[in-house]
Amino acid sequence: MPLFLTLFIIFIVLLVVFVNQSTLVDYAGKKGYEGIEPGLIGLAPIIGVLYAIIITIIWELSFFHIVVAAILGLSLLILGYFNYMMKPKLRNVSRMGIVAVFKPRMFIGRLLIYGEIILIATIVIVPIVYIFGLAFSNIQSAIPNQIWPERPNLQAFNYLFEETGFGLWYWNTLSIALINMLVGTVLITGAAYVFARFSFKGKRAGLLTILVLQAFPSFMGLIAMYVLFWKFGLLGQPRALSILYIGGSIPGNLWLIKGFLSQIPKDLDESAMIDGANKFQIFWRIILPLSVPILTFVAVSMFMGPWMDYMLPGYLLNYYPPDAPVGYDVTKQWTLAVGLFRLINDMNYLHYSAFAAGAILVGVPITILYMLFQRYLIEGIMAGATKG
Repeated sequence: MPLFLTLFIIFIVLLVVFVNQSTLVDYAGKKGYEGIEPGLIGLAPIIGVLYAIIITIIWELSFFHIVVAAILGLSLLILGYFNYMMKPKLRNVSRMGIVAVFKPRMFIGRLLIYGEIILIATIVIVPIVYIFGLAFSNIQSAIPNQIWPERPNLQAFNYLFEETGFGLWYWNTLSIALINMLVGTVLITGAAYVFARFSFKGKRAGLLTILVLQAFPSFMGLIAMYVLFWKFGLLGQPRALSILYIGGSIPGNLWLIKGFLSQIPKDLDESAMIDGANKFQIFWRIILPLSVPILTFVAVSMFMGPWMDYMLPGYLLNYYPPDAPVGYDVTKQWTLAVGLFRLINDMNYLHYSAFAAGAILVGVPITILYMLFQRYLIEGIMAGATKG
């Protein structure tokens, strides 16, 4: 079955299931039945879809099985409504109020809402499933035209760890990201605190200068960066890239944190000083705890920066030292972006499945960070959008 037709059928099935669930939940709510039970009953018709999937995996889906799946789903749908039709009303609602749930206007509204949600979810999820399928396909020189392989395997992961320097690339990138996150957040927070809480000559000019520097893209200084790294002997040194990442992130993040800190009342500082606290104690015990959301947002964004940046590492790390011995392995200096890009642009090392497997492993630490700090990230985004 063509991929587009398969996706279209899945879209229609999900749309029917979710519109039915929403309608049943509204109908049950009008009669006073709320909670998780109506939602689960509304999803019962999806059992027919599961039946069709299981038959496809075990045998082969035929017209007969499609009819059986449709009858099963429709029967469960009717039973769901019949269940609440027979139950007494727990809420004083008129018959017209209940019938309003099934009005065409309400039905069309649900179709549009859930259609848009499912479409957006499909656009986001299908590429992710495709990447996972490609990672378990072991395809080297051709791009697959199916989302999931018929025989998944781990050969691409074996190639990635045994035939490439993926482990070293991963460590280089992770160490840069950790330095970037820890050192950069500390430096930027200290500078932002000074600009937000102290008055000194040149403060306004300094802030404006930092703001102007943010307007220039980093690639404009590539030649200067290369010359400086060459003069200081930093070419081919992965951890040295932290200098550039931290420096490049200072302007925007400094203004972001400074704007947040400026909204913290200075009365708190004055009250603490009356109680005998010094500047450092005020910063450590009062300002930092109140700034956790914005600092978490900045720290995570700085951690993410080096993972898939190709321009700077490809320019500054692909360097052979003058005293390099014959057969010097320049790949040990690379980061993940440089190494993985080699798997899709170098005909001698072409391996699409290994590239997909590496992309999945790159997403692991970022996903874990987002899961751990999700609450703080949302608060930080909101604070950065409204304060300052």
